[in-house]
Amino acid sequence: DGKVLNDEQLRAAEHGAGPLLIIAGAGTGKTTVITKRIEYLIVKKGLPPDKILALTFTEKAAFEMQERVDVLLPYGYTNLWIHTFHSFCDRILRDDAHNIGLDPNYKLISESESVLLMQQNIFDLGLSLFKPLGNPTKFLDALLTHFSRLKDEDISPSEYLHWAQNQKSKIKNQKRDDVKDGDLETEQYLELANAYKMYEQLKVKRSLMDFSDLISNTLLLLRTRKGILKKYQDQFKFVLVDEFQDTNYAQNELAILL
Repeated sequence: DGKVLNDEQLRAAEHGAGPLLIIAGAGTGKTTVITKRIEYLIVKKGLPPDKILALTFTEKAAFEMQERVDVLLPYGYTNLWIHTFHSFCDRILRDDAHNIGLDPNYKLISESESVLLMQQNIFDLGLSLFKPLGNPTKFLDALLTHFSRLKDEDISPSEYLHWAQNQKSKIKNQKRDDVKDGDLETEQYLELANAYKMYEQLKVKRSLMDFSDLISNTLLLLRTRKGILKKYQDQFKFVLVDEFQDTNYAQNELAILL
């Protein structure tokens, strides 16, 4: 990383306070700018390393950034917060999950473990319209994808249930020929919303979290415990996000909160 930055890259790396968005094509040195910016803030500006939060999208990118920063910084700099969104949330929840009634010693489960958990508890999800008959694994994959998408869109089980109940009320007040179709659709949404709620409760009871839970539970923590949010807002003077265009709605909300 002994690269000499061009004028535009240097301006970005040495940018002062306030937001900055870098738009540039692949291979033009965006990640280099972020790593050089971390070096600039710590070495030239004397900022303690734990005042900077750098977020990436893949473990590989986080590891590479960590490596590059290690090479750039003099010896003795530790406690850098260079993480993926998920590992950052994991770090926060291990410290503070108990503040929202969750077990900080939760087990993080993979996608295949999530399917297995659903298979083992299929009769507790209250499914009748969506009861799996032919290929249960394929069907459960689709359910999990739906729940995961709801998490990405920052929709909680109670919000989804509330929306589904509202749809049902609207249908009841209509006197049209297509009410039957609409009624079936709302029943499906109600069933999905209830299954979503049951699945979330199941994980909480067993001290389990999947990857989308890491983001949603951190959002819940920071939104409901203002003191904890303030602690992290005061700590991170600079939040740097690599590949910002890849954030989903929930991750974007998290970045805005911080």
